[in-house]
Amino acid sequence: MISYKPATLGGLIAYSCAQNPDGQEAEMAYERLNAALRQLKTDRERQEATEKQRIEAGTEARMRFVRIKSAVIEPIFNEVVALVAAEGFFGETVDEPNDGSAPISLNLNLSEDEGSIRQGSLQVRFNQDEYTCEFGRSTMAKTSSTNQLIFDDRPLKFEEMTEEMVRNKAEQFVLDLIAEKLRQ
Repeated sequence: MISYKPATLGGLIAYSCAQNPDGQEAEMAYERLNAALRQLKTDRERQEATEKQRIEAGTEARMRFVRIKSAVIEPIFNEVVALVAAEGFFGETVDEPNDGSAPISLNLNLSEDEGSIRQGSLQVRFNQDEYTCEFGRSTMAKTSSTNQLIFDDRPLKFEEMTEEMVRNKAEQFVLDLIAEKLRQ
């Protein structure tokens, strides 16, 4: 008669590791695999957390730009438009109503007759990569027929976007358009 000794899983592993060197290698490989999988999971969770933080920071930056645009930039641009219109010239503030992070522009036309072309735009845009604001200008006059926006070399942090700074940029833009008119 043949008898079999009952074995448990733990007994088999203990027996196979103690009796079989290949079993020890297999157990070590299994442990390395588990460690690698845990590290992979940890790395993935860290990447997801970093991505979530990046998205949250971007959302917060866009919201700050929206607040600055509506509370500081737009009222100043509208004030300039009113002053220009009071003198008989054309001005408008252009803002995309459905996208708060879209640029806002001050468009002016100070031309007095058909022979004199004096118009330009001052635009403030949100740089989504750097979470900053940038001012760009374009002008058209007899001496310069370009109509391409040229942005300042240095982007501005949100803290720098004060009412005084925006007002100075808008004022300088209008003065530059007028000065171009005097040079003709």
